[in-house]
Amino acid sequence: MCSVEQKLDLLVIAAHPDDAEIAMGGTILATIASGARVGIVDLTRGELSSRGTPELRAEETARATEMLGVHWRSCLGFADGSVRDDDPSREALVEVMRQTRPRVVLAPWKDDLHPDHAGAGLLAYRSLYLGGVRLYPSGTGSHLQHRASALGYYMCHTPFEPGVIVDVSEYWNRKMEVVNCYRSQFHDPSHQGVPTKISQPGFMAAVEGRARDFGTRAGVELGEAIVWQDPPAVANPVDLVIGKGLSSNREEDTMGGDR
Repeated sequence: MCSVEQKLDLLVIAAHPDDAEIAMGGTILATIASGARVGIVDLTRGELSSRGTPELRAEETARATEMLGVHWRSCLGFADGSVRDDDPSREALVEVMRQTRPRVVLAPWKDDLHPDHAGAGLLAYRSLYLGGVRLYPSGTGSHLQHRASALGYYMCHTPFEPGVIVDVSEYWNRKMEVVNCYRSQFHDPSHQGVPTKISQPGFMAAVEGRARDFGTRAGVELGEAIVWQDPPAVANPVDLVIGKGLSSNREEDTMGGDR
């Protein structure tokens, strides 16, 4: 595992390589652009994928990581198809959280259709708490404690009602370039791999359609959804409305709005 010289502001947990990019690529890019430090931990290498090989997926992940510009990325090497909230997995993820010391953690929705996604979400939930328990795991008290301030879940397969929508309009094209690093997994007429849900020609259109739907709800072009495990504390409600959303609302107020 790569060392972390400075603590992270955001840690994104992914069950498989490409999960973070597909679901939260725009959010990751927007967060980095704000000056925050972002990292990704992949729980598996995606070795059960019906398309490509583990070696090819590792090469694709390296290219995507470089394009994203994240400050840290690692893989815990759990068995693909068997991501579980068990003691060994908790200990490994707690160690990551203590090493990277993130302020915010994002993980797949813990009620997702895919067992690995759901397992990753539940594992994140349990591990975040245990990271702040001084005597965990061995009872010696020699471990550095850390518990992130907020845990959020991102959408993979199963939809949920968002707690916040991140405006990723400015970063969407860049996100798509990053996602396309995983060429073995998506539609490519020159690739003769086994057809899967995400290799269908319309999959990327569906990803964009979901983002446009979220964006419409939030008054922006494209958005990515997060639901919080617990409501995060804020200094005041106005600070929740930032950037383009706030400026456009003020402009509508000045001009009388759309009647």
